[in-house]
Amino acid sequence: MFSTQSRFWLILPLIAFLVFPSQALHYGLFDSTAKEILAAIGWRSINITWLWFLPLLAIEFFKHPKAKIGFLVAFLGLIFLSAKLTATSFGYATLFLFLSIFILFTENIARLGILRGDRFIIGTLLASLIVLCVFILFPMFSILSAIVYINGKFSLDEAFRTSQQPHLLKVIWQSISVSASVGLLSTFFGLCFALYTTRIAKKMKFISKLFSILPIVTPPFVVGLGVVLLMGRNGTITHFLVEQFGINKNWLYGFNGILLSHTLALTPMAFMIIEGALRFIPANLEEASYSLKSSPSQTFRHILFPLLKPALANSFLITSIQSLSDFSTPFVLGGNYDVLASQIYFYIVGSQPDYTTASTMGVILLAFSLASFFIQYQWLGKRSYQTLAGKGNQTSHLPLASGLKWVISCILLGWITFNAILYGSIFFGSFVVNWGVNHSFTLEHYLRLFGQGLDFGGFPSLIHTLIFALCAAPITALFGVLIAYLTTRVQFKGKSFFEFIALLCFAIPGTVAGVSYVMAFNDAPIYLTGSAVIIVLSMVTRNMPIGMRSAIAGLAQIDVNLEQASQSLKVSSCKTFLFIILPLLRPALLSALVTSFVRSMTTMSAIIFLVTPNTQVATAYILNRVEDGDYGMAVAYGATLIVVMMLVILGFNKLIDRKGS
Repeated sequence: MFSTQSRFWLILPLIAFLVFPSQALHYGLFDSTAKEILAAIGWRSINITWLWFLPLLAIEFFKHPKAKIGFLVAFLGLIFLSAKLTATSFGYATLFLFLSIFILFTENIARLGILRGDRFIIGTLLASLIVLCVFILFPMFSILSAIVYINGKFSLDEAFRTSQQPHLLKVIWQSISVSASVGLLSTFFGLCFALYTTRIAKKMKFISKLFSILPIVTPPFVVGLGVVLLMGRNGTITHFLVEQFGINKNWLYGFNGILLSHTLALTPMAFMIIEGALRFIPANLEEASYSLKSSPSQTFRHILFPLLKPALANSFLITSIQSLSDFSTPFVLGGNYDVLASQIYFYIVGSQPDYTTASTMGVILLAFSLASFFIQYQWLGKRSYQTLAGKGNQTSHLPLASGLKWVISCILLGWITFNAILYGSIFFGSFVVNWGVNHSFTLEHYLRLFGQGLDFGGFPSLIHTLIFALCAAPITALFGVLIAYLTTRVQFKGKSFFEFIALLCFAIPGTVAGVSYVMAFNDAPIYLTGSAVIIVLSMVTRNMPIGMRSAIAGLAQIDVNLEQASQSLKVSSCKTFLFIILPLLRPALLSALVTSFVRSMTTMSAIIFLVTPNTQVATAYILNRVEDGDYGMAVAYGATLIVVMMLVILGFNKLIDRKGS
C-alpha cells in the first residue's frame, strides 16, 4: 500500500514540473506575459530547478523508514541551499513538490510507530510546526539577522549607532509610559464594566454585546479620528475648554491624545477578557465568604480579585502590547510625541528607507513585549487559580457593595455617553463639508469614495480587503482549532516548545511582525513581498490566537470520554475529529471564523509595510487620506467599515440563533 501511495506522490511533483513554473514569476501568474511564464517553467532549459525535482525519485532505493526520513531531510537541505546560493525563488510547481515531501515525511514517521503511528496526528503536528516555524520564528530570526549581518558581513556597528542615538532613550520611555498607562486604564475600566454586566445588571446583555463588537468593527485609528473631530484644534470640546479654562488648543496632541484614543479603543478588549473570567467564578465561593460574616468589600478584595489575577494580567498584557505596536494613532495624534512604532514606520516609508535602524527599533519593541509576556508567565505560572467547580454555577451571584455599585454605574454612564458622542461625531463628520469650519450637509465624501465605479476611489481597496479577509478567515480558524486540539488532547515530546511558539503570536507586536515579513520574504528562495499571499499570511498568523482561544474554550467543555469511546470502536482519530470534535466545536469555530474575518478587515500595523498599489487595503487607504489631510474621506470610509462590520456580525448572530433554534 505504501509503495503505491509513494509512487503517486513521486509522480505528482514531476507532472507539476512539466506543467507549472518552477521559478517565481515576479509579476504574478495573471500579470506575467506568456513568454515570462514559459521561461519560468523548469524543463525548458537547463537550470537549478532540475535538481529540486528529479532526485526525489531516489527515495525508492531506501527501504527502512529512518533511511527515507534521513534522505528527505538531506534533500530539503539541498533544495533550500541551492536556491539560496543561486538566488532562485520557488515557483508554483514547488508547492506540489513540498506537498509530496510532507506526505512522505508523515507516512514514514507513522511507519516508525511514533505517536502510535497516527497519520492524522502526525500530519497535523508537522503542518502546525511548519506554519509556526516558517511564518513566526523565521521572520523573527530575519529581523534579528538584519541588525548584525550587513552587506554580507557580521557587524554590530549599525546596531550600536542606532542604540547611541540621543533621542532613542526618550522614545523608549515615551513608548513604555503610554503603553503601560493604556494597559492600566483599559484594565481598570474593563474590570468596572465586567462587574456591571455580571454582578449589577446581568439582564442588560446588550451592553456586553456592545463592548464585544466595538473594538472589532472599528479600525485602529478611526477612534483617533473621532477624538480629533471632538477635541482637536477645531473640536467642539476644545473650543469650550479654551473659552472657559484657557487651555492650549494643542492639548490633545501628544501623550494625552494617544492615551485617550488607545484607552477608548482597547478597553472593550479588556472587558471581554475579564467578563469571561467573572462568569466562570462559582457563586458558592462568594456565598461561603458571606456565611463567614465577610462584608461585600472584603469578599471582593479577598475572593474575587485574587481569582481575577490571570484575567487582569492577560488584559494588561494584550492591551499594552496593542498600544505599543500601534503606529497609526501616534501618527494622527502624536504630534511631537514619538514612540517606537511610529519611528519604525517613518524609517521604512521615509524618503531614504533605513531598514537596519527600523529592524533595531523593532527588536527593542519586541524585547519589551516578550519581557512583559515572561513576567506575566512567571507571576501566574507558579500559582493556582482553579476553583475546583466542575458543574458550573447553580446559584446566582451575590450583589456587590452599594458604594461600589454606585461608582461603577456612574463610570459606565459617563463612558457610554462619551462613546455615543464620539461615534456620533464620526458619522456626523462624514456628512459635513469640513468639521469645525463648514457643517453644511454633503454626500461628496461618499461620492468620491464609492461613486466613481469599481476601479476608482475606495472600491478597489474595499474589494481587496474583502477578498484577503475571506481567504484568511477559514485558514485562521482551521489552524487555530488544530493547534488547540494538539495542545489540549495530544501528548508528545517538545510540547512545551510547541505551546511557546503558539503563544508567541500574542506577544509579537504587529509593527514588528510587518517589518519581519519584509525582511524574511523579500529575497530568494521565498519571495513574497508585494504579493497578495504575504498579506493573507500576515492576517492568518496575527489572528491565529483567536481561533486557538475559541477552540481551547470549546474543547474544555467536551468530555474526553466521547473521543475514547470513538477510539474503542476502532474509529480513526481523523474521523473522530471530523465527526465528533468538529460538530461539537461548531459554535466556537464559527465564532473564530467571523472574528478573524472582521479583524482581518480592520488590521493595520502588521500589513502597512506589505501592501502595494496593486494590493491596497481599506485601512491603508484611510491612512493615505489622513496623510493628505483629507479627513472627510477618511472618516467616511471609517464609518462605512463600521457599518459593514456591524452588519456582518449581526447577520452571523442571526444565523447562529436560527441554527440553535
